[in-house]
Amino acid sequence: MTANPIESASTGGVRELPATEARNQLSELLDAVRDGEFVYLTRRGRRVAALLPADIAENYETIEDEYWVRRAAEAEDSGRVSWEQGVAELESRQA
Repeated sequence: MTANPIESASTGGVRELPATEARNQLSELLDAVRDGEFVYLTRRGRRVAALLPADIAENYETIEDEYWVRRAAEAEDSGRVSWEQGVAELESRQA
């Protein structure tokens, strides 16, 4: 069973700051993220990116990979035709 990505986070806080300020504070922000803090970067007051601990991002990737493997297996088991088969069938109808 895959761990919940949030469970990996420490009880660090959440910070939000403009991306322009983040450039000047990158070293400090990386230390904060390493210690479990989440940092949201904004442009014109809107969140555009987030810095978060690497283990959370890695867990997210694992969960996403597992999801797509499951979806592919379901598609194979559903009796649907492949893209190639569908194209070949359409081309044969047009000939």
